[in-house]
Amino acid sequence: MLTKEENERLTRVGPGTPGGALLRRYWHPIAIASELTAEKPKQRVRILGEDLVVFRDADGNYGCLAEHCAHRGVSLYYGFVEECGIRCAYHGWKYATADGQCLEQPFEPVGSTYKDRIQQPAYPVQKLAGLLFVYMGPQPAPLLPRWDVMVREDGVRKIEMRPPLDCNWVQAEENTADTVHT
Repeated sequence: MLTKEENERLTRVGPGTPGGALLRRYWHPIAIASELTAEKPKQRVRILGEDLVVFRDADGNYGCLAEHCAHRGVSLYYGFVEECGIRCAYHGWKYATADGQCLEQPFEPVGSTYKDRIQQPAYPVQKLAGLLFVYMGPQPAPLLPRWDVMVREDGVRKIEMRPPLDCNWVQAEENTADTVHT
C-alpha cells in the first residue's frame, strides 16, 4: 500500500513534479491532424497538467503554445491564426508557431525591442500517421519513434477519439495489464 506522499509523487504529472519530468521526455499524441482545418485551425488541449493551444498556421505548420498570453493572460484559443503564428485577440501580440517568440507587439513605440525579450512557452509538434505529437521535455527532443504500425502504408488507418479518462495516469496504465481485458 502506498503512503499518501508516495501516491502524490507517483501520480502527479504537472510541471515541476517527478512524474511530469519523466513523462515530458516522451512524445505524446495531442490531436488528430485532420481536425485542424482552415475553418477550425486551433484546439484547446490539456496534457500533463498544462493548458495549451495546438494550431495549424496559415502556412500549414503546426504549433503548440501555452494557452494564456504572456501579456495579459487572455486565451490564445480566441486568437487569430496567421502566417508564421498566432495573434492574441486582446492586444494583438503575435507569437511564432515554432518557438513562441513574440514577433509583433502593436502599439509599442517604433524601435522598441521589448518583443525580442518575450517568448510564449512553446513545444515542438510533429505529424505522424494522422496524429499530432508534442514533445514537452528538455531539448534536444528525441526522434519521434517510427513504430511499424505508425508508418505502414499497406492498409487503412482509422483514428478514433475517445473521451478523456477522469483518473490519474497510473490508474489507466494498471488496467492495461489486466489480461482479461485483452
